[in-house]
Amino acid sequence: MLMGIKSLKIVKKTRDTDGSWMKDAVRDSPKVYLLIGSRNSTVWEFASLRAFMEDSTKPAPRKLILTHSWQGTGQVIYKGFLFFHSQGTPNEIIKYNLQKRTVEDRMLLLGGAGRALAYPHSPSTYIDLAVDEHGLWAIHSGPSIHGHLVLTKIEPDTLGVEHSWDTPCGSQDAEASFLLCGVLYVVYSSGGLGPHRITCVYDPLGAVTEENLPNVFFPRRSRSHSMIHYNPRDKQLYAWNDGNQIIYKLQTKRKQPLQ
Repeated sequence: MLMGIKSLKIVKKTRDTDGSWMKDAVRDSPKVYLLIGSRNSTVWEFASLRAFMEDSTKPAPRKLILTHSWQGTGQVIYKGFLFFHSQGTPNEIIKYNLQKRTVEDRMLLLGGAGRALAYPHSPSTYIDLAVDEHGLWAIHSGPSIHGHLVLTKIEPDTLGVEHSWDTPCGSQDAEASFLLCGVLYVVYSSGGLGPHRITCVYDPLGAVTEENLPNVFFPRRSRSHSMIHYNPRDKQLYAWNDGNQIIYKLQTKRKQPLQ
């Protein structure tokens, strides 16, 4: 379970307000992927983190043009597939084969997905996808006027829904969320200006509650995060804030077993 943010490293500056960047959450690959903007169809593939950091490093990044555009900044790469919310649809998730450059599969996420923003401080993300040690997840705002977040576990091979939970975490003042070892952590900020703080956690198994959570603050940034995603392979958070691509190193401890 999360105990704190250990350090921050600005890896690159693109000056683009919105976007996402990531490594494959499962495969042992050094490649880094850059997706600029909240509506686009171009993916930049870098050979390594060093190539991503240093523009002069060879080889040059590979430009991948998708057959469909994405919406928001909730994309993830899982076992060589890019999963994203399809632009122009309220709730369609596409599983895209990056190697073949074809759509592998697609699904419609139910439960009110796509009717409202998942995070008011990330004004283009209606469906946020996440990967942790337990697999693939989706986060979106629920259908009620109270706007609590809904968490859905997705089977990545078939795109079937394993289970869905109405969480107690409200979407108001939320800017991002991520999952770590099956627990949802939601980042909030007042007006998007900070402080950026985790004030709601949700564990479907009930092993982690807000009573277990210390005051977890992110280092102060001038704007809200466009995305924060956990990578279970290197146990770090990949984030985008005001054109900066950031890595947060985490302080964790083992969950206490249920009594």
